[in-house]
This record gives sequence, structure tokens and C-alpha cells, in this order.
Amino acid sequence: MFEEDTSPPPPAPAGVGRSAIVILALVIAALAAGGYFWANQQNQKLAQQVAALQDQAKTQAADVHVLQDRLHISAAELARLSSTAAEVQSKVSQTQAQLSSTQQQTLTLAQQQQAAANEIASVKQDTGAKIGAITGQITGVQGAVSTNHQQITQTQADLEATKAKLTSAIGDLGVQSGLIATTRDQLDVLEKSGQRAYYEFKLTKTKKPVRVGPIELQLKNADTKHERYTVDVYADDAKIEKKNKTLNEPVQFLVGSNHALNEMVVYQIDKNTIVGYVSAPKYPAAAAQAATGKKS
Repeated sequence: MFEEDTSPPPPAPAGVGRSAIVILALVIAALAAGGYFWANQQNQKLAQQVAALQDQAKTQAADVHVLQDRLHISAAELARLSSTAAEVQSKVSQTQAQLSSTQQQTLTLAQQQQAAANEIASVKQDTGAKIGAITGQITGVQGAVSTNHQQITQTQADLEATKAKLTSAIGDLGVQSGLIATTRDQLDVLEKSGQRAYYEFKLTKTKKPVRVGPIELQLKNADTKHERYTVDVYADDAKIEKKNKTLNEPVQFLVGSNHALNEMVVYQIDKNTIVGYVSAPKYPAAAAQAATGKKS
């Protein structure tokens, strides 16, 4: 084991201690001066940095103001664009609604056109059938017209032949008669000529006279063997007896204040029956004037 040395150190020399203190003081002073210069330089650098930061802050503040102004402009523009977008959306919605309506109308029109086309096809088919039927009817009518034309031609020929058989005679009053009919067919020809008014009769023996046109007739006797007859003629409240008149004889009498000439012709005599007609002027006054040559 070692024992601790507790004896005091030896004293230093007097000259060495003063030099060390001086040197130490110089070192400390140098260090203090260096620290001061370093601190001063650091302060200057910091001051420069602060100044630079302040300038940068000012620049950034200006930039912030510019950005704020731009932000306000952008907000207004955004509001305008938003309003425009809303209007566009509304118009789009309206257009979509119109498009939907137009599509529905187009579908409806297409259905109507199809229905019309079907109806037209049906009408064409029905019309074709009707045209066929009408064509058949026209053919039938043409045939009927052709037949009627032939019948008319034949009737005209018959009428001409019948006219050729019509005769005229002197009546029982001594007046020249016009054409007289001796058959029913000839009477038809006279009626169609329109020269006079004709009243056909079939007269039997009766207790009272029978009205025939402008006069009244009452059969008194019919002789089939000798083809004679006797009648009473009532005209202008007067009675005229026409006795023993023959078949197809013009029996004449004057009627009215103008004494218009009327004629009676009997073309068929049976037992107690006579068949014939009475002819009278259509215009009695004119006929009387022509017959007498006097003015009424």
C-alpha cells in the first residue's frame, strides 16, 4: 500500500509567475477582443438578415394584396360564372324537357302515320273491291243502256208505224177532225204529240152521267152487232143526245162560251160498254178563235 504524500509543493520561482500572468491576461484580452469583433460581425449579419427579411416581408405583403385583389376579382367572376352556369343548366333542363316532348310527339306522329298508312291500305283494298263492283255495275248498266237504246229505237219505229196508221175524218158536225186514234196504242201516240188534251174512258150503262174531262157522258145503248152506240152528252148545263154513232166516228160538240170544239171517238164496243177518249183543246179560247177566225 502506498501512503499519501501530504507535504506542500515546492514554491515556484518569482520571475516565471509574473510572465504567465501577463501572458494569460493578454490571451484573455485577445480573446475578449476577438469575441467582441465576432459578436459585432454576427450582429451586423443578423441586422442585414433582419433587413432582408423585412424587405421580403414587405414584398410578400404586396404580393398578398395583389393576390387578395385577384381573389376578389375571381370571386366576382366565379359568381358570374355560377349564375351563367345556373342559366345554362336551366336551359339544358328546358331543352331536355322539349326534347322529351318532341320525342313523344315524334312517337305519336309515327303511330298516327302508321295508323293512317294502315287505313289507306284498307281503303285502297276496299276501294279496289268497290271499283271492281262498280265496274261490274257499269258494265251491267251499259248493257241495260244498250238494251234500252234498242228498245227505244224499236219503240220509235213502232210509233212511226202507228203515226202512219192515224187517220183524219169529217166529224158529225161537218168539221174536219184532226188525227184520230182507233186503238189504245194510237191514243198513246196522240197523247205524246201534245197537240190536244186527251181523256180516256171506259163507259158502262149507269143511272147517272160520268165526268170525262170537260164534259159528262151517260151510255144509253151499245150495239155490238152493228157497232153502234148512243150516249147523252152533258156540257154547259145542256144535254145533247148522240144517237147511233159508229165505231171510230169523230163525234163533235161545242163546249164553253168560246164554243171550243171537243171530239169523242169510241174505238171499242162491248155489251153495255164502250171504250174511247174525249179530246179537247189545251187552250179553248185560242182554238175557238182559230176555228172561227174572230178575235175574242
